[in-house]
Amino acid sequence: MNVRSQRVSVRNVADLARAGFEIARQPVTKVDFEVHHALARHGYLRELVTADADGAVFLETLCSATNGAGVVIGTRTRKPPDGTEVVDHDDGRQPAERPQQHEDAWVFHQTTSPNPTFIYESAQTFEGLIAIDPGAREVCEWHGLAVRDLVREISDAASALIDAPLLSLQCPAQLPLLVKTRNHDLRTRKEIASPCASLAVRFAIALRDVSAAARFELADRFRELCEKHGYSFWLADTRPGHRQGNWFEVSHADGEFSPLYKGDLRSRQRISTVLPVTFVGPARIGSTHAIVSFLQRYPQVGVVGCAGTTLSDVAFVHLQLAIHGVAADRLNRILGKLLGEASTPARPHKLLRELFKRLGLPPDPDGPGPAAQDPTGDYQTFAGPAFAYRPFQMPDCMAVWVSWEIARQHRGLAAPLDSLYRALAQVTSESATVEYLICRATEQSVLRGKAKLAVPKSVLRRFASGGVELPASKLCASLEEAWKAHVDQSGVDGVSELTVAWRESWLGHWTYT
Repeated sequence: MNVRSQRVSVRNVADLARAGFEIARQPVTKVDFEVHHALARHGYLRELVTADADGAVFLETLCSATNGAGVVIGTRTRKPPDGTEVVDHDDGRQPAERPQQHEDAWVFHQTTSPNPTFIYESAQTFEGLIAIDPGAREVCEWHGLAVRDLVREISDAASALIDAPLLSLQCPAQLPLLVKTRNHDLRTRKEIASPCASLAVRFAIALRDVSAAARFELADRFRELCEKHGYSFWLADTRPGHRQGNWFEVSHADGEFSPLYKGDLRSRQRISTVLPVTFVGPARIGSTHAIVSFLQRYPQVGVVGCAGTTLSDVAFVHLQLAIHGVAADRLNRILGKLLGEASTPARPHKLLRELFKRLGLPPDPDGPGPAAQDPTGDYQTFAGPAFAYRPFQMPDCMAVWVSWEIARQHRGLAAPLDSLYRALAQVTSESATVEYLICRATEQSVLRGKAKLAVPKSVLRRFASGGVELPASKLCASLEEAWKAHVDQSGVDGVSELTVAWRESWLGHWTYT
């Protein structure tokens, strides 16, 4: 037995022991969840989690919004009244879920099996940030192809290069702070917040092999990729005492992009439609890579946004697809008919293949072929509705990061979020959008989360009263004080560690991607 196989064998035994411990602690074989594909608008998440119905209470939550469309995902661990668990038998031919259609959203309710052996929290992670086109003010067709190909490279590096789990994906993402000095004089150092979000992909990979060689191998692969295509590349600062949100610049782009994305004049056109699609199944290595590799077989299909993570040992991979030449009304008409048929499969490759076939999109015969083993063979797919593309107003907004901790309770996310919205109305009198939110159950009785808000820059005028402190810092201090006051007034116990900052690295040290 060679060293690598011996390491894998030991790891499998450790995973099996961990699974046994998790099942013994909480003998649950199913996780209930909701997926909301909605028009990106102010207040949707607040209305959802503060509803009176018990069904609106989420254990763990992921929220993302961009290009005029948003997704809200929430999980709830099933606990039957009699203490027993009903196991659903799946024969592999589960039909696609028919959505509950509302005025501005499609809602999917389903159940899946978790994978308790999947390690989504790791003492060592490899976190990177790759900027494709930071100066873009609208999304073009070539951006979708570039993001799609980049996500495939990232997922391939995780699964094929080091056989490790891909913990998270996020696009668009905020770039690191801009630091300026006059003639390299540190006394003139000035930090400027970058735009709220840019065309960039942020990702994190769990390192099973924590050696320096593994880190260098990953870093070299991404550096070479970025130099080839003209992207900028940052690595997370892993030094002791440096919190998440600090970055080292590895490669700086000069604005010249790869000929791979410059040759087709049609690809320079702005996208017109975005189609949200969410893939859900037991978390395992290689699932994201399998999905994006399948999409690469269709040159007309790009990815213009993504949000991927693991909640309750279940993988959620959300992609915003842009399909060249297909309008939203035609796409929704075909998709609605497809999902209305009882024979439509839920599996990612089967459902997407049928959808693309009805749209008249043949696969590229020269593209990558199907893999021998599909790790998403038991995944479910939730697609639609398509939305008209809406450019994001990033130049007019600033990022405000918030984080919290709450003891697990009946109201769940509603307690801190409702108080936050009340504080925003009091301090800013403006509409702030939740661009990204993640809330995890890190312990059996504790939920911790963080979010990035897009706040109009016009608010800063109220805090520009002179003095040493920056207007952005004054805004965050006032918002944090008002947030704590509203939480106290709400009478909800267990809410703590409330922080607000215009820099992610100033949040609590325990926050997650």
